[in-house]
Amino acid sequence: MENSDIKKYDLIVIGTGSGMNYVGTILETNPGFKIAVIDKDEPGGICLTRGCIPSKLLLYPAELIRTIGTAGKFGIDVELKNVDFNYIMDRMRSIISEDIESIRIGLSSDPNIDYYHDIAEFVSPYTMKVGAMTITSKMIFLCTGSKTIIPQVKGLEEAGYLTSDTVLEMTKLSASIAIIGGGYIAAEYGHFSPQWVLK
Repeated sequence: MENSDIKKYDLIVIGTGSGMNYVGTILETNPGFKIAVIDKDEPGGICLTRGCIPSKLLLYPAELIRTIGTAGKFGIDVELKNVDFNYIMDRMRSIISEDIESIRIGLSSDPNIDYYHDIAEFVSPYTMKVGAMTITSKMIFLCTGSKTIIPQVKGLEEAGYLTSDTVLEMTKLSASIAIIGGGYIAAEYGHFSPQWVLK
């Protein structure tokens, strides 16, 4: 391949989650930089698409229900008539979709950024293939997030399970649910941000 067929960048960033914090800072101090941003998934990273933010949007209504359940202790007579699970799920998906689209527009319209919604692979040192394009940079950030790992629990396959990815696709509320494991997303709920849950 001739070098003229390779598009050169000052920076390549794989992932559109927390890696975008670096992009903003770098462009502020280097306004002439040309940056390639690559993500095979929807833009926004795990936190937005299937992590912290959708979790908070679902957990906050549950917290409200729990609060209503304790109102009697304070002399407040409250009756909870119904919980519209599908409304709660649709609201969460709608807010997330709006934010994803906003990020997509921002990435696609920035003159300093070429946004690739595709899979990237290294083909040689500092050189990557993205779709039909071959790109290169002396500076490459791998901000690829994490992936769910299914634990080896006896009977799990037979019982069926949800992951942090598929739980957001639920259309029917389960009578009960068991949670295996707990990471920073679970711990972070104690510090939820009202601008998301009340949006």
